[in-house]
Amino acid sequence: MSTKFTQELTYGFTRQVAPPVRETRIGVCSAYCGECSQLIEDIQSGCAQLQSRKFAQSGGCQLMLAVGIVSSLTNAVIIVHSPLGCCSGFVGTSGTRKTTRATRGKRSEEFVWLHTNMDEQDVVQGGIDKLRDAVLYAEREYHPDAIIIANGCVPGIIGDDIDSLVTELDGRLSAKLVPIHCEGFKSKYVASGYDSAYHGLLRHLVEPVVKERSAIPDVEEQRGFADGYRISRTVNIFNVGSNSNGDEVELSRLISALGLTPRVLPLNATLDDLAHIGEAALNVSICATHDDYLLGHLKERFGTPYIIDTLPIGIRSTNRWLRQIAAHFGLEEEAERVIKLENDELNKALEPFRKLLSGKSVYVGGGETRILTTAAFFKDELGMRLVGVKAHNVDRFVEEIAEELHDPQLEITVAAGQPAEEVAVVKRLKPDIYCGHMGANGWISRLGVPNLPLFGMTLNYMGYTGAYELARKAAKVIKNTSFFRNVSEYVGLPLSREWLATDTRLNIKETEAV
Repeated sequence: MSTKFTQELTYGFTRQVAPPVRETRIGVCSAYCGECSQLIEDIQSGCAQLQSRKFAQSGGCQLMLAVGIVSSLTNAVIIVHSPLGCCSGFVGTSGTRKTTRATRGKRSEEFVWLHTNMDEQDVVQGGIDKLRDAVLYAEREYHPDAIIIANGCVPGIIGDDIDSLVTELDGRLSAKLVPIHCEGFKSKYVASGYDSAYHGLLRHLVEPVVKERSAIPDVEEQRGFADGYRISRTVNIFNVGSNSNGDEVELSRLISALGLTPRVLPLNATLDDLAHIGEAALNVSICATHDDYLLGHLKERFGTPYIIDTLPIGIRSTNRWLRQIAAHFGLEEEAERVIKLENDELNKALEPFRKLLSGKSVYVGGGETRILTTAAFFKDELGMRLVGVKAHNVDRFVEEIAEELHDPQLEITVAAGQPAEEVAVVKRLKPDIYCGHMGANGWISRLGVPNLPLFGMTLNYMGYTGAYELARKAAKVIKNTSFFRNVSEYVGLPLSREWLATDTRLNIKETEAV
């Protein structure tokens, strides 16, 4: 009944044109509805990976997540090789990119993306000629540092060889060509798109910087000493698409308080930043769902140790995150001084919010690591009553975090997308407040349930200042619920009464292992 999967990364993965899917690499579950304790057992045994749905709405696509990573890079042009419909979700990407760059003080750039617009004839004859024309046009028109080709499902099915095209054009262009294999049909686990993006960057952009040697020995020795000292104090913080600038500033502040040098990447980085990615004493993950493939590779390639443990949301998780970083450098005493100072001030600031939120019920939905750390903050540090969580997907990285909730009967739903299912669950549980992933809040508002976003491009959620802001947002929503009442009164749900009354656990079925 169990399935086997590879947990260890190998540098040899980059010899392949595409990374292995997460189903075989780390084992994932994308369909579940039950108790927390049972889910942990089923993940360990492999049973959770065998579950699916009798009825399913469309979920996310690897291409969207992969493009979300690479579209943030400075002076890069994206070419989407697929039929036009694959780009239907890109309309808001330009605005998001401008906002994220502006809040970080980076130079404003347009989001430049081209499309090969594959049609029925291309499906028969192949679309490589169209792709070649698009690459040459991008080079001629925009002069980018990198041209990134995102391969959709259709060219993947018909066998368009984008890697051979990259080899053909290599040396003819000033831009670096980066193929990204993010064909959505390959994996049910949408987060495989992160692996696809990082796989392409690792193969084609992450190369050690070639440094010119000085003709003067003393200068060469001094420069080598300075570089060595700088690298020995540098901590790479690996950001994710749901980070705000406020999150990055807060986590960098805490690293700096230990006397270390923080550096945030790879999103919004330049090609030169990526070239220096191996020059660090420690790589620190914010979210294992995003980073495990990338950081495992960097350890084997550059020897850089890494920490993938918890997401620094809430007091306990931030304390733990900071202690682990400090322990790597032998800075435990410094960390404890910082933690005591921050905790004392934060606990005083949270008291008014605790009085308002204590005893209120909460439901959290979104990415696996983020929802569990956010749920723990609401439950253990604000005194709220946790009635359930909904994860997009789950894998081995959530086992310890889920156990630390100390709530074996907690109801957990695993579903990428599936708003109809989530609405039915939330309607049954009737939480006082919902905290969820972007896109879900509109559905929940129609139920009249007060809610707030799980993350925001201009909002702070991480670290100690993020804990304060998250509590403040929740208290603000609870104090005034009139907006949500009005929405539910005048905007209905396109779901039948029979469906809303259905026990969603009956929609889960077990499939046979392949």
